[in-house]
Parts: sequence; structure tokens; C-alpha cells
Amino acid sequence: MRRISSWFGLGVLVLLFGCAGTAVEPNGDPLTKLNDAELLFRQQDQPVLAEKLIRQAIDLYAERRDAHGLGNAYREYADFLRSDSLSGKWEAYYREHGFQDRTVTYANRMAKSSEYYTRALGYYARAETQLREAKKFGPLTNVYFNMAMSYHQLQQDKKACEYFDRTIDAYKENLRLNPAANPYSPTGSVPGLVDSLKKQAGCG
Repeated sequence: MRRISSWFGLGVLVLLFGCAGTAVEPNGDPLTKLNDAELLFRQQDQPVLAEKLIRQAIDLYAERRDAHGLGNAYREYADFLRSDSLSGKWEAYYREHGFQDRTVTYANRMAKSSEYYTRALGYYARAETQLREAKKFGPLTNVYFNMAMSYHQLQQDKKACEYFDRTIDAYKENLRLNPAANPYSPTGSVPGLVDSLKKQAGCG
């Protein structure tokens, strides 16, 4: 499988549609919890706290019946289960204590990660319908991007390429309807980011 850069869709979510704090705050905002969790397990070697925040976000989004949010939260948990933060000194901890999802073990975490990506895709599909009907093409851009990345993680690159193309279509429609919008990415432009990721995924 061709490897796409380790930073993932939630980073683009933050950059496209608002800023998030970097400190962990004890609040009830599930998006803040996911952003904090991302930093904790990717950059700060604190997977235990990261997992706690992700599971809290899942519960909050479930209470709100927020399909887009649940897609993000399940995808984040899938990322977490595949992350390098679970190796090294944390391997012994998770082998002994397990995960908050008690069906996950250290040995089966990769397979369970795939289940979480698949679950995320189901919620993203629901969110897609809702956002398209509401003509909310900004958030829809993000949904498509995260669907593309999830399909890539599942080694379904044909589907990933399809959703990268949908990402750009939604992005363009958002700019058409909202000329003052100023979305951006770490590469300087959303099309530039998507084009780079398409090449890494082997899209034609």
C-alpha cells in the first residue's frame, strides 16, 4: 500500500473551518477533544489521555446524533489504533490493561482500526446527504476529504481517488457560492494538498 503522509483529515478540518486550541481543556466540545487527542497521540506521546478524549467525543456526538461528528470521531479512533504512539513504552501498558473499547486488544488493534474506518465511512455517508441537501459545501469538502483518506487506509485507493475528486468539486462549489471564503491547508491551497495526496495514492 502506498503510504500517505501521517497527518490526517482532522488537521484539514481545523484549517479549513476554524482554529482549535492546543492545550487540553476540560470542556464539553467534542471537536476540541478530538483536536487535543490528535496532538496528544501524534506529538506528545500521551495515548492514554488521547484515547479518553476520543471516547468522550464519540459519546457526545452520539448523544447529539451528529453524523459528521461521529464520522470524525470514529476515524480519529481508527487513526489512534494504528498510531506509532502505541508502540515502545506503551505496548506493555496496552497489553496489560487493554483499550477503552474492550473488544480491542493489542494484537487485533489493526483489524479493529479497519472496522472503525468502515464505521466512520457509514456516518460520513449520512453526513454527505445532509450537507448536500443543505448546500453546505464547506463542511462537505471536509467530509469527502476524510472519506478519501479513510478509503486509502482501507487500501481501497480506487474509492480514495474518487473521493479526492469529490473533495475538489465540493471545494469549488463552496467558493462559487461563498466567494469570500478563504479555505487553506498546510500546502498553501486545498487543491495543491489534494493533488499531492492523489499522487501518493496512485490516482490516475
